[in-house]
Amino acid sequence: MQIAENLYQKNLAFWETAWSRVKTPSTNIPESMAYLLEAPEIFKTNKCKNILDIACGSGWLSFLLAENGFDVTGIDISKSAIKLAKSVQEQRQENKIDFIELDMFAMKFGKNQFDGILVNACLEHLDLARGEQFIANIKEILKPEAVMFGVFDKVGTSDKGEYEVLDDGTQQYKDEFRNGMFLRNYSDEELKQLFAKHSWQIESLKYNSYGSRIIVAKNQKAI
Repeated sequence: MQIAENLYQKNLAFWETAWSRVKTPSTNIPESMAYLLEAPEIFKTNKCKNILDIACGSGWLSFLLAENGFDVTGIDISKSAIKLAKSVQEQRQENKIDFIELDMFAMKFGKNQFDGILVNACLEHLDLARGEQFIANIKEILKPEAVMFGVFDKVGTSDKGEYEVLDDGTQQYKDEFRNGMFLRNYSDEELKQLFAKHSWQIESLKYNSYGSRIIVAKNQKAI
């Protein structure tokens, strides 16, 4: 069951509102998120070169990848987020990143364009049906044996905030600060099923101290 489009559009509107509040983007990886520093090494080990950074926000991880020699495309639905990313890019004179304002469900990239994909804490903001749709869709733009570095946070497990529970268990927040935001805690079993159904081979699955799952997976699409 896919959650109604009007509710999903409220989720997207939340992200534009949230990013429009940010005046000075963070460009450093917090110590608590040091596990993200594994991404460049994972991509290097697997001889990846062209990386797609999904829901890149203000581009902090795109910059990390570019600093490590990768060609990066960062996409985000928020015009404000991409504006922030480009402002930092201009300051750094970084030419190895292409930042694009783009819906992850409207990607028109070429077939087999990328050999790596970074999915950091964005599936949690999709309902179950759209989460599966995303996992299925990205295969066409990835090369066979392309590598995913994904972080899937443990979210929505407390009673904090005001929210409505939608038909598939996804939460949609109603309080003023987070109005419209989707939050879904994908269980380990749901993640494993989604990956297996769409021919992703999970190479490793680790947990950080917050219960987030760090997954490295390979695209098993036939050549």
